[in-house]
Amino acid sequence: MRAGGISKGLRADALLLARATAAGLRRPQGPFKVTAALTWVCEQHCRHCNIWRRDQGPEMSALEWRQVWREASSTLSWIDLTGGEVTSREDFAEIAISAIEEVPALAMLHFPSNGSDPQRLEQVARRIQAAGPNRLVVSISLDGPPRLHDKIRGEKGAFGNAVASFLRLRALGIATYFGMTLSPNNEDALHETMAALREQVPQLRWRDLHLNFIHTSAHYFGNQNMQRLTPQRMTELAEEVMQLRGLPRSPTDLLERLYLRGVGAYAASGHSSSPCASLAGNCFIAPAGTVHPCHIWEQPIGTLPEAGYSLSQLWRKSPALRARAEVREQRCPGCWTPCEAYPTILSKPLG
Repeated sequence: MRAGGISKGLRADALLLARATAAGLRRPQGPFKVTAALTWVCEQHCRHCNIWRRDQGPEMSALEWRQVWREASSTLSWIDLTGGEVTSREDFAEIAISAIEEVPALAMLHFPSNGSDPQRLEQVARRIQAAGPNRLVVSISLDGPPRLHDKIRGEKGAFGNAVASFLRLRALGIATYFGMTLSPNNEDALHETMAALREQVPQLRWRDLHLNFIHTSAHYFGNQNMQRLTPQRMTELAEEVMQLRGLPRSPTDLLERLYLRGVGAYAASGHSSSPCASLAGNCFIAPAGTVHPCHIWEQPIGTLPEAGYSLSQLWRKSPALRARAEVREQRCPGCWTPCEAYPTILSKPLG
């Protein structure tokens, strides 16, 4: 990377931190982070997630998403593009590239993938990478060693495809990680999973495996009846993973350690230990453009097509203000998912 590219990335990182800190002090004119679900389509049939069961419904077009990014460019620093399986959309690369083009100060562009089609994923990632994002991060979903992963995902060969996808993206120089959601289905498979991965990727480190814990959500996962881990088990696993990962060696490592440290407080109370940043620093957008405080709480504050694709317009209206007050007073369902925990941590850098 050229020196100019490095300095541009550092400036974007500094602005992200400044915006996050400001959001912790006073509600800004718009979010610094957005999690945007582009589609409900998913080829896999996961046991802990029912997105694949729901009707696809309408989806905003690539042009509409470009308008959203353009309207929000003055506040955005971090965009997560999710689904469903994002690469199932033929125009996914176009949507991601439009975010890079319309938000010059974008510090982070992240998307998860189930890795079910390694060739398709590589082609999409190459196009996005060529657009020159300041930081592109991809997480490949993984739920256990081969037999368990395939069983949970409802797809034979899913483990092999996930590993192949990981290796293809790493070969491109893209920051790629495995993302494992811990639930009663796989809570005892942590070490067996790493052993199986190291057979295929010998140099893999524990910090290459990003952990989170199953949550329930009506408007996102559709898994309200899903059994969850006990508070004690969540805390035990978080502490074990912190030991396995060792001391942080990068800002990303530090952020994940702070996330894991917060698991115990969430497990005990049902809410984050720090005031949640939802609707102060971040929000969730569904495929048709409905905006929610987060992907856990089904509390719509409006739709982007009806607001001229202006997130800031919805941000200032009374439904958003009322919902933000409920989040602040912990009258929301409560969660500690990375999508919401990371902006919460960044907005409270001094605890």
